[in-house]
Amino acid sequence: MSSPENNAKIIQRAEDGYKQDKQFWSEIYTKARDDMFFLSDDKNAQWDSSALTARSEAGRPALTIDQLGQFVHQVSNDIRMNTPTIKIIPNGSDSSVETADVMKGLIRNIEYVSNADEAYDTASNNSVKSSLGFIRVENDYVDDSSFEQELKITRVVNPLNIWIDSGSIEVDGSDATRAIEIESLQVSAFKKKYPKADPVSFADEDENKDKDLKDEEFVNIATYYEIEEESKDVGMSEDGEMQEYQEGVEYSARRTMKKKKVMKYVLSGNEILEQTRFPGKYIPLIPVYGEEAWVDGKREIYSLIRKSKDAQRMFNFWKSLETELLMKQPQAPILAAGGTVENYEDDWKSPDKAMVLRYDPVDVDGNAVAKPERLSPPTIPTGIVNAARATVDDIKASMGMYGASIGARSNETSGVAINERKQEGEVATFHFGDNLNKSITHVGKILVCAIPEVYDTARVLRIIGEEDEAKEVGINGKMVKDQEETFDLRKGKYDTKVVTGASFTTKRQEAAQFFTSIVEKQPQLMEVMGDLLFKNMDFAGAQGMAKRMEKIIDPKFLEEEEEAQVDPEKEQMGVVIQEGLQQMEQMQAAMEELQQQLDDKEAELLLKAEAEQNKSDDNDKKINIELMNAQTNREKLIMEYQLKTEAIALKREEIAQKAQERQDNMRLKNSQAESEIPSGS
Repeated sequence: MSSPENNAKIIQRAEDGYKQDKQFWSEIYTKARDDMFFLSDDKNAQWDSSALTARSEAGRPALTIDQLGQFVHQVSNDIRMNTPTIKIIPNGSDSSVETADVMKGLIRNIEYVSNADEAYDTASNNSVKSSLGFIRVENDYVDDSSFEQELKITRVVNPLNIWIDSGSIEVDGSDATRAIEIESLQVSAFKKKYPKADPVSFADEDENKDKDLKDEEFVNIATYYEIEEESKDVGMSEDGEMQEYQEGVEYSARRTMKKKKVMKYVLSGNEILEQTRFPGKYIPLIPVYGEEAWVDGKREIYSLIRKSKDAQRMFNFWKSLETELLMKQPQAPILAAGGTVENYEDDWKSPDKAMVLRYDPVDVDGNAVAKPERLSPPTIPTGIVNAARATVDDIKASMGMYGASIGARSNETSGVAINERKQEGEVATFHFGDNLNKSITHVGKILVCAIPEVYDTARVLRIIGEEDEAKEVGINGKMVKDQEETFDLRKGKYDTKVVTGASFTTKRQEAAQFFTSIVEKQPQLMEVMGDLLFKNMDFAGAQGMAKRMEKIIDPKFLEEEEEAQVDPEKEQMGVVIQEGLQQMEQMQAAMEELQQQLDDKEAELLLKAEAEQNKSDDNDKKINIELMNAQTNREKLIMEYQLKTEAIALKREEIAQKAQERQDNMRLKNSQAESEIPSGS
């Protein structure tokens, strides 16, 4: 147990670091808080308070028509669709690919149990909306009756309560030496959790530390992480071994080695409430930044909407002015002189009920007047309409995202042009997803560094494979059924990287779609890969159908777990079939090449026709001639395709005939051999 003097030093060190980091990050956090508030539905979010008050008192409209949310959702959801996967790479003689796969499966299980996707999505969404988010890694006991621990990845819902080392410059925060997270607890909750502690807020002013707090009031506690370094001198012996330095011993090399450990403290204003050690050497609070920039050595971080807020305010202003002008237009559609329609007031108030609208041709003074006339509908100044449209373009330009980026129709007509425009928008915001990947890579480093300390006993773990299948493995000396060797997670060094792409479910859907399209073109292939088609389907009974298909498919197309003894005759027959299949594959490849040429030619002519459609009639005639030639070429290619298909069918029949002949020969030989055996032998 630490002494009171040492505890006081830790609290003071935490408070000093908190004040220093808060001063450094204060401006960034203020802007981030303003960005988050700007996207809320509060009426004051996108209007200046004084202007809003003045408009309200004058009865003028102050509309808020959000244009930014669609772009935020587009970027955030694009990131969600590209699921990041942590890969583990062995590094060193004590490492192995098999252990790396086990460690990767363990991390996937940690992500699954922790619902890490939610932590990643929350952090990236906060970085898009407000410029920064955080991911938290924790360690805890597996359950209340065990001493075994496990790692978890949890989400941070309020990133503005975390203050990371102001000296950190890495985009993933891997160089941070301290971090602090502030949490507010009701006094009653504080006393229940820490019954022996006084409810004193962390980093509170001195004059407030002795104040008696009521149960409904709040007290701030801090979770403080700091890295401590222990130094020791080591030397390299003549045989290449590293040893702790001893006086009088000769070494080929000598150096001072620093060992890091991460201390975790839960602090109130005057005492340490909890004290533990986080495994590994990294601070387990990982920042996810938005758009980062350094100006004269000072860090700036921008959200997606930071530079678009003025354009959004201007859009609200023009739309409010447009509404205000329309409100001032007369709403009565008919203009009539006084006294001309009063006698028929009910008819004019409900003209749909009257077959005839009557009026008096004289006014109240008896003078003859013209008949009532319909007023023109209210007009909107075109300048205001054009200004509102221009501000929408300003919003898009400030983000680098245009209509095609969010799925809207544009003036592009071809799919290629639309995809290129969409890709431009994705590239303009690529740094948000890329920064998340870098942060998740650091999450992988933290886990790899902590796993040898947390999973340090012999036990059975559940891991999750590439195809989301769960299985158990024994580690550190423990074995499970059918496991050939144990995996020691305490040895070896491993690196991490993150790969983004579609989830396994999406890949399976794509595989099902691919197999379906192949079978539609070549129905006979159902007898070769029908089991794979149904394995990737999601409807009820698909897996049972896949097992049935395996029974009718030639066993040579199925993967066998054990090698069987092969009869020479059968092996020779398999060679014949294999040669025929290779020829079929070559012919199939030639057919695909012809089909690709056909598709390329059609795409080329389509683009050319679109480019030339506004030119002179002579060019149109030339295009028509080229299209006719293309049609002729297409028919020629189709003819070749059909000939190839017929050749494959003939080859298939030939292979089947040869196989049948060999089977008949084998049966004949077997029957002859049986007839030659003397009876009773």
